[in-house]
Amino acid sequence: MVLYTDERKFSVFVVGILLLMGAFGVMGGGLVAPGLPTIGEAFDAPEEQVGLILSIYTLSAAISLPLIGYLIDRVGRKKVGITCLLIDGAAGLAIIMAPNFSILLLMRFMQGVGIAGLVPVAMTVIGDLFSGDRRLQLMGYLSGTIALGAAVIPLIGGVLASINWKLVFAVYGFSIFLAISFYFVIAETKPETKNQVSQSPSEYLSSLFSTLKIKKIRNIMVHSFILFFFLYALVTYLPLYLTHIHGFDEIFNGVALSGQAVFSALLASKATFIADHLDWRKRASLGFFLIGLCFLMLPLWPIGSYLVSFSFITYGIGMGIVSPTIYNRVTRLSPPDLTGSVISIFNTMKYVGMTTAPLLIGLSLIFLNLTTIFLLVGCTSAVWAFFTLIPGIR
Repeated sequence: MVLYTDERKFSVFVVGILLLMGAFGVMGGGLVAPGLPTIGEAFDAPEEQVGLILSIYTLSAAISLPLIGYLIDRVGRKKVGITCLLIDGAAGLAIIMAPNFSILLLMRFMQGVGIAGLVPVAMTVIGDLFSGDRRLQLMGYLSGTIALGAAVIPLIGGVLASINWKLVFAVYGFSIFLAISFYFVIAETKPETKNQVSQSPSEYLSSLFSTLKIKKIRNIMVHSFILFFFLYALVTYLPLYLTHIHGFDEIFNGVALSGQAVFSALLASKATFIADHLDWRKRASLGFFLIGLCFLMLPLWPIGSYLVSFSFITYGIGMGIVSPTIYNRVTRLSPPDLTGSVISIFNTMKYVGMTTAPLLIGLSLIFLNLTTIFLLVGCTSAVWAFFTLIPGIR
C-alpha cells in the first residue's frame, strides 16, 4: 500500500474521479425526485406507487452494501468500483427503453446496487492512498462534493424532467464514461495480506464481527446513523414547517435546503483548517451542537421572517464540520483487510438513519406538533454533542 502525503502530490485526475464517484453516489434519489409526477404519467403508474421509484433504490442499496463491502475487501477496489459504475450507467440507460413500470422498478433495483458501492469505494481508495492531513482534506472534499451534489442535482433533475423525463436517466450514462476513466487512471489499492488470502468467507465474517465489537468502530457507526437521522429530519420536515408555520412557498423551501448544503460543502472543504484548531472529538461535538442549535432556533423566529435562514445556515455549518470528521475517522480506524466492509456498514447506517427519521417523526406527529418535535430533535443533538466530548463514552 502506498501512502501519498503532502510531500508527494497525487494526480488530480484520481482525486477528480473519486469526487465524481461521490457525486454519482447521491444521484439515486435527488436527480429523479423532481420528475416523479412526469415519470409516473409516462408509465401510467398509480399515484400511490410512484414513490416506489425512490424507495426500491434505497432498499436495494441498503441490502447490497454488506456484500459490496465484502467484495471490496476480497475482489478489490478497482473491480468493484468499475462494476458499480457500469451497473449504475447501464441500468439508468435501460430505464429509458423500459416497456412498463415493472421493468422500470427492476432497473431501479439494479441501479441501487451500483449506486450503493460508489461512495464506499471512493472512501476506501482515499483511505488506502492518503494519510494524515491530506486524507482529512480529501474526505472534506468528498463530503463537500456529496453535500453540494445534494443541493445542485435536484435542480438539474427538475430542469431535465421539464424538457423530457428520459433526459433524467440519460445523465446516468455518464457513469459508464467514469468507469472507463477509473479503469485507466486508478490502480488497484487493495492491500494483500496473508490473513486475508487464507481466510474462508466464514472466517472473514467472524473477523468482521470481532472488529465491529471494538468500541471505537461501533461508536463511529452510531455517529453515522445519528448524523443522517438528523439530516433527513431536516430535509423531510423543514419544507413542511416553512410552509405551514411561516407561509413560505416551494421556491424558498428549495433555497433553504440548497443553502444548508452549500454551507455544508464550504465548511467541509476547510476540514484541515478546522482540524488545526480542534481534535476530532471537539469537531464532532461542535458539529452536533450546531445541528441541535438549528432545530432549537427554528421555533424562535418571528412568523414569516427570513431570519429563519440562520437556522438552516447553522445546520449546514454543523454538518460541514462533523461529516468529514467521521468520514475520516472510519477510514483511519478500519483494519486494512476489512476497510471495504467497515466503510460499507458505515454507509449502511447512513441509509438506516435516512429511513428511520421520516418514519419515527411521522409517527410522532400523531401525538406531537412539528415545533415540539424539532425542539426534541435539537435537545437530542445537543445531548449527543455533550456525550461526544467524553472519551470514556465516545
